[in-house]
Amino acid sequence: MCKSRRISIHHANYLDISSNPCEPSNCRSLVSLGGVDTLKIPLDKSYLKPLCRSNKLVRVVELMNMGICCLIPNEIENLIHLKYLSIQSCRLHVIPDSICNLWNLEMLDMRNSTIKSKFLPKGIWKLQKLRHLYLNGSTCLPRTDNRVGLPNLQVLTGIVINQVIESLFAKAKFPSVRKLGLYSLGLTDSTKSGLLSSLLPFRHLQTLKTYRLNEFSRPISFELTLTKITIVCTGLSSGVMRVLSSLTNLRVLKLVGTINEGVSKMTVNCDENSFHQLEVFKMANVDVSEWTMGKGAMPSLQRLVIERCEFTEMPINKLWRLTALQDVEVLHPSPKLAMTLKRLQMRDGCKLQVYPPLDPTTN
Repeated sequence: MCKSRRISIHHANYLDISSNPCEPSNCRSLVSLGGVDTLKIPLDKSYLKPLCRSNKLVRVVELMNMGICCLIPNEIENLIHLKYLSIQSCRLHVIPDSICNLWNLEMLDMRNSTIKSKFLPKGIWKLQKLRHLYLNGSTCLPRTDNRVGLPNLQVLTGIVINQVIESLFAKAKFPSVRKLGLYSLGLTDSTKSGLLSSLLPFRHLQTLKTYRLNEFSRPISFELTLTKITIVCTGLSSGVMRVLSSLTNLRVLKLVGTINEGVSKMTVNCDENSFHQLEVFKMANVDVSEWTMGKGAMPSLQRLVIERCEFTEMPINKLWRLTALQDVEVLHPSPKLAMTLKRLQMRDGCKLQVYPPLDPTTN
C-alpha cells in the first residue's frame, strides 16, 4: 500500500487499521467509505491516527458516512500538503482546531455533515489559501482582527447572517467571493432588511442563495455583478420582487418555498422595466396571489419552471407571447393550472413539458 497513489477504505473496521502499523506512503488521495458508524463499541481517535501519520503526502481526503468524524485526531495537521478535505458525518460534534493548521488547504467541504456546534474554530482565519468553504447551514463565523481575512476565498456557503458576519462583510474580509450562501435565523424583519447592504464590498459576487430571508433593501452593489439568485423562504413581499427585477445582469432566478413551514406566499408584479436580462425563472412550492406582466417585461426569458405552485391569477397568455421563451416545464400542477394548460394552444418554437402528463379525457 505504501506505493499506491490512491487508498480507498470501504466499510473499514477501525480496530484492524489501528492495530496494524502503516509504513510511510506515497498516497496522494485517501477515501474512506463509512461502515464504522455501525459499530456497537465506543470509538476513539485511533481510527484515523495511523492514516494521518503514514500518508503525509496526501492532497485529497474524503471521509464519507463517517460516524467517528467527531473524533478527528490532532494528527490530521500532519497532512501539510492537503488541498481538499471533504467530511460527511451524521455525528460531527465540532470542527476540530487541528484542521486550521492545514496551511495548503484550498477546499473544505462539510455541507453533508450535521455539526452539533454551530461555530467555526477561530483558527479558520489561518487558512489563507482557502478558496471554497461549504458548510451545512446555520454555521457562525468567528470574529477576527482588522488585519486578517480570507483573500482567496471564492465560495462561502452555509453561513448564518448575524452582526458578526455583517461586520466581516463590511470590512471586506472576503474580497474575492463569487458565490455566497446565507441563512437567516431568529432575526426580526427590520434587522433582516438592512443586512444585505453590508455586501457592498463584494465586487465579484455572481451567485447568491439565501434561506429564510424575505426582506432586504436595494442592493446597489449587486447591479453590475449578480447573475444568479436563489431565495428559499416562507414568502416574499412585493418590495423584494421590485429589487430583484431591477438587477440589470440577473440571468437566473429561483424562488423556493419551504413546505414544512406552511404555505409560502408571494406576488410577482412586472412592469416594462422588469427582468430585462432574465433567462431562467423557476418557482417551486409557492402560492402566487398575484402575477402581472407589463408590456416589455422579461423579454429575454428562455426557460420557465413551475413546480407544485398555486396561482390565484396567472398571465399565461402574456407569458406565451414572449418571443425568447423556448422551454416551459410544469411539475405537479394544481387542478386549476392543469385545466388551463390543456386549453393552451402551443406556440411554434416553444416546448411545454408537464409531469405527470395531462389526462386528455378530463374536462
